[in-house]
Amino acid sequence: MNKTYKFPALWMMCLMLFSCLTFTACDNGDDEDTNQYKGGISLNVFGPSPVSRGGVLRFLGSGMDKVTAVAIPGCDDITDIEVVSDTEIRVTVPQTAQPGLVVLKTPKGDITTKTELTFTEPIALEAFAPAEVKPGSELTITGEYLNLIKEVIFADEVTVPADEFVSQSRQEIKVIVPDSAQTGKFILSDGAEIPNWIYSEGELEVTLPSVEAPLDLVDKKPGDVIRVSGENFDLVKKVQMPNGDEVEFTMTASSEGDELTFTLPDNVSDGEVTVLPASDVKVVVATVVVATPSNVVAVPAVNLRGGDMITLKGTNMDLVTDVTFPGVEEAVGLESQNSTEIKVLMPAAAISGDLQLNTNSGKATAVSIATAKPENISYSAATVPAGEALTVKGVNMDVVSAVVFSGNVEVTVSDATATAISLTVPTTAETGALLLKMANGESVEAPSLTIEKPVCAYLPALPDKLVRGRIVELEIVNADKLTNVLLNEAAVQYINDAAKGVLMLNVPAELDGTYSLKLISSNGEIAYDVLVVANEETVWAGPLDISWGDGGRVLVPAVSFAKVTAGTVMKVYFDQKDQTWAQAQFNYGDWSGIAFSLFDTTMVPTDIYGWSFESRVMELTLTQEILDNIQAKQGDCEDQTNVGIIIQGSDLTFTKITIVN
Repeated sequence: MNKTYKFPALWMMCLMLFSCLTFTACDNGDDEDTNQYKGGISLNVFGPSPVSRGGVLRFLGSGMDKVTAVAIPGCDDITDIEVVSDTEIRVTVPQTAQPGLVVLKTPKGDITTKTELTFTEPIALEAFAPAEVKPGSELTITGEYLNLIKEVIFADEVTVPADEFVSQSRQEIKVIVPDSAQTGKFILSDGAEIPNWIYSEGELEVTLPSVEAPLDLVDKKPGDVIRVSGENFDLVKKVQMPNGDEVEFTMTASSEGDELTFTLPDNVSDGEVTVLPASDVKVVVATVVVATPSNVVAVPAVNLRGGDMITLKGTNMDLVTDVTFPGVEEAVGLESQNSTEIKVLMPAAAISGDLQLNTNSGKATAVSIATAKPENISYSAATVPAGEALTVKGVNMDVVSAVVFSGNVEVTVSDATATAISLTVPTTAETGALLLKMANGESVEAPSLTIEKPVCAYLPALPDKLVRGRIVELEIVNADKLTNVLLNEAAVQYINDAAKGVLMLNVPAELDGTYSLKLISSNGEIAYDVLVVANEETVWAGPLDISWGDGGRVLVPAVSFAKVTAGTVMKVYFDQKDQTWAQAQFNYGDWSGIAFSLFDTTMVPTDIYGWSFESRVMELTLTQEILDNIQAKQGDCEDQTNVGIIIQGSDLTFTKITIVN
């Protein structure tokens, strides 16, 4: 290109674009302002000028989406406006248009250009042939001044530049239709900065692969070979399954037509099979309905237990990938498989319901199963004293893992047989129906059982735990019969207030764990399992994100340690922000020293003080030296006076601190 001639033309266009506007609308107040220099509705540029009749004229500015009509001399107002955005609109110039000023009509008044719109020698698109063309074939376009055309734009913005035309003259262009072209109107463009676009009057039909009718593929399996007959299959670039996956294919052509051959993949699902040419326009060539296991029978189907081998027989069993049992989240793999039968092991957690035979297609077949449950339940006696032995008889009793007595008292079963379970009736059990629980979560209600309360001294209710070194008060029945109390087979101090029905026990301080609590009476004895634990007193409660500054420090009062003896454990409960790093420093209240310092930057899984990031609890042993310093080195603080310990650090949230006695 000769650049010497381009600059005057460019300056001419700039002068035209930026000086071509005037406003005829009056100012209507404080609504939208039509002054182009103040925003609102304003026109900055329009073009191209000159423009071809039948071409596209563009207007750029502000509030362009508010324009209701465009007036060009020689034709009616144009209301068919393409709104590109609020800054651009486009109109097609009518063939009757004449040179002159252009007027944009808006709700706030008219905007008139200062310069006239002029016209080029009219580029005319008169005809094209053939009306239907195959990609790769030649299209002939006839008209006038086609020598000015710099590109042909096919549907979906597929552009062929002039240097790729087969031939070009004033009245004809020959061009090869690209593989990616689609059916639709095409555009002739003069390639200007704001180009003239001349649309074809009708659509160009671009040939696609085709079939007379899509194949109806029913009960198909992975691995099935599919053959589809049709036309123009040489255009096919992809074959897609219903899920969008592509498969390999072959194409053969003959005088009778084309044929595509492909194999259904392992994950084929129901839906449409499509072929795509280079334009990616999808053409449906078949619909698939994938086969599923059918006529399935489970053997056995009832009285199933965990570990049982189930045989499932039917058709298309080779499609099954795994089995999902009711009550079990994860699918179970197969033990064996052929086209008519699969074998699978029953998980212990499975319950009665529908198991699902899963396939790669996402389809599943349901088969009903039922677990073994206790049946024909009876008792060794219709009435039994609390604390005495009881035998529960029936069928499938070996699946029972626990028995719940009326009063919500549960007893674990450990020695069940197929026909009976033996257990001791809890002293706190009440008359009523029993609930037989299975390990898989299912349960069966058993008949009502009459429970007689003991005639010896007994406890109608027990606390969850006894605190060592403390006196516990318990309700007692038949207290006048009590002669002794043993805990861990050793006599304990107690006070029996028979008149009030209250038994007070002094729990030995050295015990820690589960022990037998035995009440000995003049007419018998009864024993209970009780949990003895240490006393854990909360001395500080959060939560608080600790830091090295004020507002992020834990303050524990010195009085909390007043009666604490050496060897006592202080427990710190926390959450950690960063799973690989944290710091904490335990200072005396007057900042004169450090009781504990935890600066190990790894701190995983534990540090030297046994701070476990799995348990989220740290246990610190209080020595006599630490206790002496806490009492001697107290400090005062605005939030809490007589502070014994100040804890600061980073990346930890303290929830509570306790002292275990």
